Parts: sequence; C-alpha cells; structure tokens
Amino acid sequence: MAPHCVRTNSHPSRLRVAGAVLLACVVGCALAACVSQTKSSPLVAETKKAGGAKSSTKANASTIAKPAPGSVTAMPGRIVGSAVAVDLRPLGTVQTDGYTLPLLSPDGRVLAVQTGTVPDLATLLARPGQSVPQASRIAIYRVDPRGLVRLGETAPGLVLGRAADARGFLVESPRPDGARWIGRIAWGSDEPEWLVQDGRVNAFATLGPGGELAYSSREKTDRTFDLVIRREGRSARLASEGVRSHVFPCFTADGLKIHAISLRDGILELVEADPASDESLRQSATRALISERADDSTAMQMTTPQGTRDGTDGPDWILFHPSLGTLVRWNAVDGVRPFSGSPVAAGRIDGRRTAFLVGNRVRIRTLEDPSGESAGRMRMDSGVTDPGLGTVLFDSVAVPRAIAPIDGAPALLLVAPDRNGVRLLIARLPA
Repeated sequence: MAPHCVRTNSHPSRLRVAGAVLLACVVGCALAACVSQTKSSPLVAETKKAGGAKSSTKANASTIAKPAPGSVTAMPGRIVGSAVAVDLRPLGTVQTDGYTLPLLSPDGRVLAVQTGTVPDLATLLARPGQSVPQASRIAIYRVDPRGLVRLGETAPGLVLGRAADARGFLVESPRPDGARWIGRIAWGSDEPEWLVQDGRVNAFATLGPGGELAYSSREKTDRTFDLVIRREGRSARLASEGVRSHVFPCFTADGLKIHAISLRDGILELVEADPASDESLRQSATRALISERADDSTAMQMTTPQGTRDGTDGPDWILFHPSLGTLVRWNAVDGVRPFSGSPVAAGRIDGRRTAFLVGNRVRIRTLEDPSGESAGRMRMDSGVTDPGLGTVLFDSVAVPRAIAPIDGAPALLLVAPDRNGVRLLIARLPA
C-alpha cells in the first residue's frame, strides 16, 4: 500500500507488524518473503568477511558467560555488512495479535505484547462504538541471555498502551458502559493500577520524563477529545470546545512542551504547547498543517512507527508523514524537516549512530556533524554519497528500537514481522 493511503477497515491485516510501519513501507506479500529469507539458528555464529567468505561455528552452552545481575549478555550472532561488525542474536518469536508493536522497558530487558484477536478499529481509536476486547490479552516477557522468558499474562479486556517506564507499562480498559480507563501494570505483575478511572473516555496516554501523564479525554456522548496533562498532583486541559480533537500526545525530552495531533473536519495538524496550565496550553498552542484529508486512523499511522519514547528527540517529535512517505522531525520553531533517504522507522544506537528502516532493510548511519548542532540528537543526514543508504545491519524488514547498552556496548532491539507475531533480535555493536 502506498505511504499516503490509509486503511479504514475495522479489522487490520495480520500480515503487518504494526499498522503504521507496514502501511508505509511494504505490502503483505513482501513481508512474507522477508520473513522467510532471514531465518537463522540462534546457536550458529556466522561471520561475513569483506571478501564475501563465510564461516560458522556452533556455540557451546557451557561457554556462555553468566551475566552480571541486571545485565543482558549477547551471544555471538550474524555479522552483517562489510563496514560494521555486529553481534546479532535472535531471541525468539513472540506470539502477538499480528498488529501491535511491543512496549519495552527503557533498558529493553522487559517487554509487553498484545495477544489474541486485534481489537476493532473503533476500540483501537476510542471511537463511539468501542467495545470491551474480550479476545485480547497482554503478555509480559523478560529478555534472558538465552532468549525470552514469559512472565505472565493479563486477564482479557485490555488494550496495550503507548508508553512504558522503569515502573511498568500503560494499558487502557474500555468499559461496558462506554467509558475507558487508563492504568499502569508493573513489570512482573499482571494487575493494573488505575491512573484515570472515571466515567469519561480516556485514551492514547503517554508518560513524561518526570512521571507526568498526558492523555486524551472526552465525554461518552462527545466525538472530540480534550488534551489533559497531570503532573505533581495538578491537571491542565486543552479543551476541544466540541470542534478540535487532540489525540496521541507526546512529551518533549525535557517535559517542558507537549506535542499532539489536532483533528478538525478532515484537517490534521501537529500542535505544540506549554503544559504548565490551562492558560499556557491555550495561549502557547502552535500548529502546523499536515493534511486536509485525514482522520484519527491517519494520526495512528503517523505515530505508531516511533511510539512515544523513540519518537522523542530533544525538542523534536519524530513521526511518519503520510504525504511525504518518510519520518520527519518537528517542533514549533524549526518546522517539519524530513529525514533523508525516506526511512519509516528509526532507533538511536548512540550519539553518532542511528538505525533506520529504509525500504526493506535496516541500515546503520554513522554520521558526522562538524557544526555540533545535532549533538546528542538523532541525526538526519547519512554521511554517505546516497543519503538513503548506509551500512546494512539486517537484510529484511524490522523496526529498530533503542535499548540500554549491553555489557558496555551500544545495542539495539529489532522487531521483525513473523507469521504468528514478531521475531525479536538483539544487535550489539562496537563502541
């Protein structure tokens, strides 16, 4: 499907790893081919030398070093690309609903996935007519040096949220009476602590760097969402006034600004505001027009590839642009700036390297920035002759996700589509 097209069917295709990413980059038949061509044994270390020769050795379980408490150790894996050496270790396949991307803890050592049947579009988008997803559950896994360890599963009826922190991950609970609650489940638990529990429809929640909570909220009989921010026991609200709906919020890295998507009569805008109070939200709100023919499913398409944590980069919001067919970064001062090479997902490795999903491959760009303007932020240019290229890390479709270093080495988690869910791989790179 072309990047600018948006599907509005009520039951998304199970051939997509996530609606936005796979709507943007490949059709289902291409995914099936990508899945089949990248299978490898987790016990085989394959080295690809610059000359093209390959050698492989079987790993002996008795030689695997025991990790320090709280750490993750990578086993030898496939080394891909002649210009970079990478330990790439398959962790295993996780059964999912075939649509929703996993949520990771900040260090990448625990994750939550939606399982069962995909909730219908009305439920995913908290529209009037949403229902309790009784065929949906959430499973929790720990990343172990030898693979994935299933920790448990929730009761049915929850929708996996958009954000996670060191304490746990967010969930949403459509209620039988039409309301919707927001909760957090601690890592290792399967019971939610309810953060927003009232008679309204509350959805699309995210977390800020200081524990702030932002979400969209409307009365059950309304169709437009207010934007609500809770911090330090206080609440601020950007009212919809029955005209403009504010959805899919995301904090800046310092938590001083809030971004969201604004929808009004088919017009989709990005909005940035100061979340300190009702007045500051209203007076500081700055908008950028993205489309005059869009709806809430377009907004989901734009925000799913990066999520909230990987979508935050300094003052910028990184999201998929449905008309340009690429990731862009945006803030109210600098405007919309497309990434070179038309990537559809990205994960930062360290201060000078970023992994991008470009076409059907994950590539690493090692970048130089003599001006220092982008220091500490995800770079936009590739530093190579063709800005769309870079060194191939993974020769198939996968969504790169930033994780904490492994044994002191920069690392990355790859989420690749599989016929029954997603395959997870850890890539460990030289410093």
